[in-house]
Amino acid sequence: MRISLFAAMSLDGFIADDNGNEDFLSDVHWAEFTKIAEKIGCFVVSRKAYDAVNKWDDEDNIKAKKIIVSKNSQLELKKGYLLASSPESALDVAAENGCDEVLVAGGGQLNRAFLENDLVDEIFLTIEPCILGKGVDFVAGSELSKKLKLVDVEKLENGIVRLNYEVIK
Repeated sequence: MRISLFAAMSLDGFIADDNGNEDFLSDVHWAEFTKIAEKIGCFVVSRKAYDAVNKWDDEDNIKAKKIIVSKNSQLELKKGYLLASSPESALDVAAENGCDEVLVAGGGQLNRAFLENDLVDEIFLTIEPCILGKGVDFVAGSELSKKLKLVDVEKLENGIVRLNYEVIK
């Protein structure tokens, strides 16, 4: 199974501010995520990320299987969402539902878990032209070390850049 990771972040590597807000991100990031998620057909997010975007209603319109990773097996999810207890079980749920590719979309702890377990094949980053100074790290404070190979760079609207990396294993 091919696993990609998507993150929208500030120039200094934060995916949210200290309060978990992503208000600094423009709609360009959401459009890019939607495009990639629909192409891949399945995405995985943490319970915290699910809670953060749950109020937007836009994620319901994405034509992809949606898997939430949470240790709470009693978590009530909106219709159309699937529940997994770990990154590995999320991949099992994806496979059971006919997915041969998965897009991981955070938060930082879930990104770290997938990367630490050598589960990620490629990374898509969209960079907002701003500096936050502090906030939620892309890989949640990990001392993780990974070598990457730049595959593509694309300039998007509003000065946003999308970087695509292959993870060297």
